[in-house]
Amino acid sequence: MVMKRAAIYARFSSDLQDARSIGDQVMLCCEYAQRQGYAVARVYQDAAASGASRHGRPGLARMLAEAEAKAFDVLLAESMSRIGRDPEDRAAVRKHLKFFGITIEVPAEGVVSPLLDGVRALIDSEQLEDLKRHTRRGMSARVREGLSAGGLTYGYAAGPRKGTRIIVEAEKLIVLRIFTEYVDGRSPRDIAKRLNEDNIRPPHGREWVASTIGGNRLRGSGILMNPLYDGRLVWNRVSMRKDPRTGKRVSRANPESEWITRAVPDLRIVPTELFARAQAIKAAFAKGRPEAARRPRHLFAGLLRCGCCGSAMALNNPAHVGRRIYCGRRKEGGRCDNGKTYKLAPIEARVLAALKVQLAQPEAIERYLKTYRQARRQLLKESAAERAALERKLRQAMHRIKRVVDGIADGTLSHAEAQERLPELRQQRDAAQAQLAELPPPANSAEIYPAAVAGHLAAVEDLAGTLQRQLTKGDGKAANAVRELIVAIRIKPGMDLRGEPLIEVSGRLASLLKGDFPTAKNSDNGGSGRVAGAGIEPATYGL
Repeated sequence: MVMKRAAIYARFSSDLQDARSIGDQVMLCCEYAQRQGYAVARVYQDAAASGASRHGRPGLARMLAEAEAKAFDVLLAESMSRIGRDPEDRAAVRKHLKFFGITIEVPAEGVVSPLLDGVRALIDSEQLEDLKRHTRRGMSARVREGLSAGGLTYGYAAGPRKGTRIIVEAEKLIVLRIFTEYVDGRSPRDIAKRLNEDNIRPPHGREWVASTIGGNRLRGSGILMNPLYDGRLVWNRVSMRKDPRTGKRVSRANPESEWITRAVPDLRIVPTELFARAQAIKAAFAKGRPEAARRPRHLFAGLLRCGCCGSAMALNNPAHVGRRIYCGRRKEGGRCDNGKTYKLAPIEARVLAALKVQLAQPEAIERYLKTYRQARRQLLKESAAERAALERKLRQAMHRIKRVVDGIADGTLSHAEAQERLPELRQQRDAAQAQLAELPPPANSAEIYPAAVAGHLAAVEDLAGTLQRQLTKGDGKAANAVRELIVAIRIKPGMDLRGEPLIEVSGRLASLLKGDFPTAKNSDNGGSGRVAGAGIEPATYGL
């Protein structure tokens, strides 16, 4: 008899346990494996990792990948809560392993059944929510007592009692300096630059930047917006939520009605009048449409990088036709040698010209056709499923109507009872018929026609115009697709033989064609470039 190969998965949360928990879990599972006659072939672990999401857990990801390679026959864990506390995540792991013929066992109960684990997953998930509610309730109570419920703020240090704060005199002078200079007319960017020149240590990071000083009005971030300097402790301005797609925590501003405010006059650093003047200036600069602020200002927003320090390139005169970009770090007060500004339009044109050459290659078209066919087949499949479901509903409604009519005919159903049932059944029948009539006629083929290729080439030829029109309208689907092909566009000081800025693009274009980036000698910009390291993703090439 062949001995089963067992894998062990162990995890601990830094909030509740310590590193010794991993060893305890592995030992427990090893003892169980010995009793069952299993040979332990793999051990996977995630230290200090939350069970609220399966994202950000390399041990779990490696276990799922090696399950596909049939590296083990059974997975052991101390309990299913180690695999995850979210019901959907646990179900996904079970389905994944089941597909490859792998069972999950826990020492206390043996083989994990979907029914039992489904119930327990709901309990584990609710316990996690209870823990969050209890934690927030405790933090709320601390704030109402005038105690801190979070980390240290610049200008303060931990006091003798838990949750208390004391003012740090040296940092207090810096805070007062920032408020005074801001009210006197200096911008956060200029203030940051002067602080760096004076070698003042920032709250975090290597240097002062404008955002550390200016912050965000809604979230109360930034030195100028922090009410604690005004002697007010404000809590619950933001809440943290996990994005189910990535598992990352993102902040969301809470309405002011949910804030909890407590006066702490002993922690005041900035005089009331000075703080109020700073807020009035901030409010005057805060005008504008939020939806416009969220819209990308140009096609490659967020992708342009300084070739010297790697920081993001910022946009000058966003509404001006001759827009220019510059090193954001240098302008925000940071130290960078790149003091040049560059015209945005020629850089966009050169990158787009290279993209057009790339996307018109036969390999790119073949990839487009493959994607089109897959999408078309999926669409047909979904359409057929929808039609079948509606036809089934129509048959059921017609069958029930017939049963009512037959009941009246054979005397088993009174006229009054029939009158009560028939309107709803007729409504179901009519709704199904109307929905079926709205569906497009069923297609018999998922093949693409030559016209689609011509459409693709026409879209590529008009790439720049199409993208610009979409950005203007606020519809960035095609623009986002193009941006997915690019990781970064680095602008380096200096000029090439044509007197144009040096541009280095890192992206996934090479993987699209599985080969070299084509020369662009025939394009309007006259540039040329090749991928450095064909087949590597992401690839880097110069323009």
